[in-house]
Amino acid sequence: MKTDKINTVIDQPFEQVLTAARKAIVNNGFLLLHEINPQAILASHQIVIGPIRQLLFFHPAYMQQLLQADPNAVIEVPLKLVLREVDDHSTAVTYSDPVLQLQDYSGLETLGSELSQRVTALLKELL
Repeated sequence: MKTDKINTVIDQPFEQVLTAARKAIVNNGFLLLHEINPQAILASHQIVIGPIRQLLFFHPAYMQQLLQADPNAVIEVPLKLVLREVDDHSTAVTYSDPVLQLQDYSGLETLGSELSQRVTALLKELL
C-alpha cells in the first residue's frame, strides 16, 4: 500500500458510515464537492460489487492558499475518502494523509498540517 494512504475499519454498517461521513465533512469546514458511486457505475456494465463510495471534499479558502504557494500542487486536491463495505457490520475507510500528499511542494507544510488535523477530526466523528 502507498505510504500516504491510511486505512481503518469502522464497526458500523456502510450506510451509517456514509451518512456520518457526509455530515463530518461539512462539520469540519469542508465542502462535499462530489460523490462517486463505483457500485452503480460498474452495475451499468453488468459488474456486481458491494457498496463503495468516493467522497471528494475541499474548501475554496484552502484552494486559494494552495495556488498561492505552489500551483503544481492542485493535482493533490480535492481530498478524498473511500468508503467500502467489508461486511454487513463494518466499513473500511481509506484516505490520504494531507501532510504526506503535500510534503514535496514548496510552502505547503502549514497547509498540509492544518488539513491533516481537520481530516483527523473528521475521522474521529466516524469512530
